[in-house]
Amino acid sequence: MLFSGKLNKLRTIAMLLIFLGIGLMYVGLLWRPGLYVFLSLGILMFILSTAVYILAGTLSNMAPKVVCPRCQRVTKVVGKTDECLFCGVTLTFDPKYAPKEEENAPSKTEQVPPSS
Repeated sequence: MLFSGKLNKLRTIAMLLIFLGIGLMYVGLLWRPGLYVFLSLGILMFILSTAVYILAGTLSNMAPKVVCPRCQRVTKVVGKTDECLFCGVTLTFDPKYAPKEEENAPSKTEQVPPSS
């Protein structure tokens, strides 16, 4: 479940920025006329990924922990709705933000009270 949950999405974006920065620096080493441009862009990608990791860390510290009703594992909810980091079920604190369900579709939405 690489993209389930907002925190995992932020961490995946930060990891992709690191790989993009490494690739840009490598292109700068191979292509001499653009050496300083690509090395500068690569360093900028590293700085940007560090900022995204810091943002994900602060959001993770502030997020309330809840027990997922489907897989019974502790997960964090960022915002009004989020997905379980393990099984992908949609979690919400407010019923008005719960996604609409179809009659034939299996239930994927659970309302979880905040735990202390």
